[in-house]
Amino acid sequence: MTKADEPVQYAMTRYQQITEAVVDELQRTSVSGGDLYKVAPWISHENKRIIVAEALDADRVGALSVRMLLVGDDDEVGPLTDYKCAVMAERLMHPSGAGSQATRDARVNELLTLAGRSSTASPLLAYESLYRDLAESALLDGDRSALDWLMRALAHNRRFHKSDDLAFQLIDIASAHLQLGDLDEGLRLLAHLIHQDPANQWTYRFMATGLGTLGLADLGLKGTRRGLQLLDERGDPEDLRDEFLMAEFDVRASEKRGREADVSSDVMAELEAALATDFSASDEGPAGQSLDVLVPGLDEVPVKRPMRFTDVPEVLRDRMARACR
Repeated sequence: MTKADEPVQYAMTRYQQITEAVVDELQRTSVSGGDLYKVAPWISHENKRIIVAEALDADRVGALSVRMLLVGDDDEVGPLTDYKCAVMAERLMHPSGAGSQATRDARVNELLTLAGRSSTASPLLAYESLYRDLAESALLDGDRSALDWLMRALAHNRRFHKSDDLAFQLIDIASAHLQLGDLDEGLRLLAHLIHQDPANQWTYRFMATGLGTLGLADLGLKGTRRGLQLLDERGDPEDLRDEFLMAEFDVRASEKRGREADVSSDVMAELEAALATDFSASDEGPAGQSLDVLVPGLDEVPVKRPMRFTDVPEVLRDRMARACR
């Protein structure tokens, strides 16, 4: 095996949407002066150049000490692209002797926030999972910024993926509202979801497994029964029956209950009506054109634009040019 053929350990992140094999082929082709047009034809030529420039720079992160990643010295670390932020965060997520856990966690949140709030979208990153992790972290602290991150994920999905994950993202938003104490907002959104697509098993699964822990055990039980009824009528391709049965046991035994009394009568009536909807009433799922009604303020959420090669910091473009001569 020649040195050129030896496997290379690249900087990677859990938020990566381009496989290591493709990154490897793009880098090798570019550095050797090959034709990028012949590699990964499903990726635009401009995005290939961006990937090479960002990946070559991010690979340098492996040589930095954890202490340097925590301090973030600009001269040593260089420009913080979204991808580099994610790669640095990935290293800091693993146990290390440098810095306390709280210090590392805070730095990880800072880096991911920088990536999440930038104006451009790197072709290397799956931003929706990054947004969801930021939302989950905020929810653990009871921070309402969780809703902003989930709204960004929804807006990003609509812009870049044509709302292909819509139902799950709306369930996430409903869940966040409920965890933050916005019972009316969360349950109203669930009612809309059921009205739009009464045969969506995942909405009932959320009700079955999520509402009991929030003190809404009675509604959780209704969601459980509704989900089991759906499986009886439509089958169980996702093997959810055991999960529903276990959830039924849990919500019956739950000591957290009674918060239904804090929900407005209008919202309760709307949810009860939704749960009584025939499963065949609609099989089209939540309509994309109704998103701004379902999620007020969505049209005001910042959405990244696709990154251009000229958005790559000049120092990284120059470094790529030198490496690829």
